[in-house]
Amino acid sequence: MIGTPAPAWLVTMWYPPDEIVGESPLVPVLGGLLLLGLVNSWMLWQVLRGPAPMAVPMRRAATWLRLLLYADVMWLLIPSLFPGLVETVIGLVLWVPALVLLTVVLTGSGWPFRLALLLLGLVEPARSLVNGLADDAKPQFFVSPAYSATVMAAGVATFVVMVMLLLAQRRDGRWSRATLLIGLGTFASGFLVELVDGLTRGSTIESIAEAMDVLYIVWLARTAHELNREPRQKAPLRVPTAVAAVATVLLLMVVEPEGRSQFTYTWQSDELMECWGWSKPPRVADIPAHQRDRAYLCSVSKPDRDVSDQELLGKGWDACTRFTAGEPVKARPALLALLCPEVIGRKYPELLLSSAQIHQQQAEKEDIAREQLKREAREEDALCRDPWPALRTRSQATASYYDWDTLPYGIYDAEADTEEDSEVIWNAKSVDTLATSGQLALIFTPTQDWATCVTAKALRSAPPPLRRKGWDKVVEADIISESGHLAMQTLSASKVRFPNLARNGPGLYRLRLYTRPGVDLILIYPARRAADGRA
Repeated sequence: MIGTPAPAWLVTMWYPPDEIVGESPLVPVLGGLLLLGLVNSWMLWQVLRGPAPMAVPMRRAATWLRLLLYADVMWLLIPSLFPGLVETVIGLVLWVPALVLLTVVLTGSGWPFRLALLLLGLVEPARSLVNGLADDAKPQFFVSPAYSATVMAAGVATFVVMVMLLLAQRRDGRWSRATLLIGLGTFASGFLVELVDGLTRGSTIESIAEAMDVLYIVWLARTAHELNREPRQKAPLRVPTAVAAVATVLLLMVVEPEGRSQFTYTWQSDELMECWGWSKPPRVADIPAHQRDRAYLCSVSKPDRDVSDQELLGKGWDACTRFTAGEPVKARPALLALLCPEVIGRKYPELLLSSAQIHQQQAEKEDIAREQLKREAREEDALCRDPWPALRTRSQATASYYDWDTLPYGIYDAEADTEEDSEVIWNAKSVDTLATSGQLALIFTPTQDWATCVTAKALRSAPPPLRRKGWDKVVEADIISESGHLAMQTLSASKVRFPNLARNGPGLYRLRLYTRPGVDLILIYPARRAADGRA
């Protein structure tokens, strides 16, 4: 954190910086944060100074409006902590009643003007709520022309509403010139964000520019602050003809017509809306012959290119002809296979296979690989020998263990849930050759260079004293078996079965591990019990 802009960013922006901020030059970032800190200080001073002294008695509607405006300001100052839909709903609950009360409280404006202001002001909240409730299973809605028109209509409506609000505030006479200028500054901050976004590649300056929405917060706070002034009585403000016309057009754009216009042989065709989700060309064998042309169009058409379906198909057939003649083509063979599979299949027969055939081939390869592993495991098992043949017991087994990922193998109570014991072992600061916890033991001796021969012997009593000669390390630990069934992890692909290693039933057992390169010997016997000399 020392030597980076992270602390200053956190204090100024109220949220942690991203990686791009950490990679940006320190001095420009700190300079921008200093400027933004001054702007935020001014914003907080404007917000926290509270309402102006009472000039005239306020009506109940004005009192509630001031309360809602201050609540909206506080909500905008809180860092984002909730899911997007929750934040959208809370924002609408605070702003929509405030907008309704604004149309009631404002004086100097006729009822047609206030009605138009209310209708236009509800366009953007309605769009935000629809977006939040939209079903993610239908993403084609967000790329449709109707959605684009709706977004444009909501943006224009927001612009017009702000202009009407400032005009109504000026006509009302309660609000100072500074408040009106700050409201006008919200437009400049929006243009500044777009300008900086287009001139910069990183997000540092862009994030600082986006924070210029403090002007909107200050405008809300000053609007609430000056509500208790006395309005000036002037002639009602009429609705300009242009504003009424724009409002009518915007409402029609949002509602949409009952039927969509139809286009033939263009990417705007309704059928192509079914192409959503085809991120790569489908296999020709998986598509009926009568749908392959449409599949090809779905794979090559782009919404930002006004190219007809006939032109796209013509280029595809021309590429098939040139491919037949041996000429180079830019189109991928997998795409051309949708139009001329018999031509492409001569050179790329694998492209004519169905998904089921591909999966079957993959399964056959995996079966062959598993059989090869089993053969190798059986060969490794055959090479393993009991490292202590003099110590015999009826409950013992030997198998090879080849670890590909340098992971340990384990001994555990077969009927217990050892998840917590496993977390205890892996969370330990250091792990030795043998690590145990409760009903689980993990042995960390495998190597990736050769197989390890593992021999486990279950004894009814303690074995002879430690015999270190010939071994690199000998360690001991306790393990518990509440069910009386200690199992060895399956070690190799040959499926060598180890017997129950808890020969005396439930209780505490001692686990002794002898290890040297390529050989592990494990003795398991009851703990704290006198040896009787028999295995």
